[in-house]
Amino acid sequence: MRKILQSILGLICPKPQEPSKPKTLLTYKEIVLMLSEYDETRLKILTNELGFEDTRVNTFGFQELKNYLDYVEKIANKKGIQLKGISFIKGVYNKENTHIDKYEGYENLLYTPTAIVDGVEVAIDVLKSKKGKIVTLKEVLEHNGYEWRYDSRKKKETQKHETKTMMMRTEITLEDSESGVGNKTKIAPPHD
Repeated sequence: MRKILQSILGLICPKPQEPSKPKTLLTYKEIVLMLSEYDETRLKILTNELGFEDTRVNTFGFQELKNYLDYVEKIANKKGIQLKGISFIKGVYNKENTHIDKYEGYENLLYTPTAIVDGVEVAIDVLKSKKGKIVTLKEVLEHNGYEWRYDSRKKKETQKHETKTMMMRTEITLEDSESGVGNKTKIAPPHD
């Protein structure tokens, strides 16, 4: 009787799938090569240009990040959106958007889910999206006066167009509505 009950419960409430070893794990050789390449091709240039060592490490709270993933997945499922991945996008804190004063001027990472739109994986905003209509992050940013170039290898628009975009950005009142993009990370440098 007990085995029958366990079998029935197993069908109704299947055991959660055990996580498998990710195929994306790196070897220490790969890590050292990547870090060394960064040091040789970026660190000196950025430090000289900025006048300080910029953020090298972004630390996200494990539970906070896990909660974020669960949250956007729940919203996406309700809207029938099949998520593909998570994009991490570079940004810089300024006086208006920093949550810790000493972070002002330092690089940080924003994170947002991705989905396939017209055969291409793009960053999306699950909060702005609706059932049957995925809203891309690019669309929302453009609505707020920011032109985000997904692929810098594509030919750049003329300088005139870039200047016009900068002018538009100053004239538009930015929408202060909730987004599906996360941040509020701990960064280093700066060090305590």
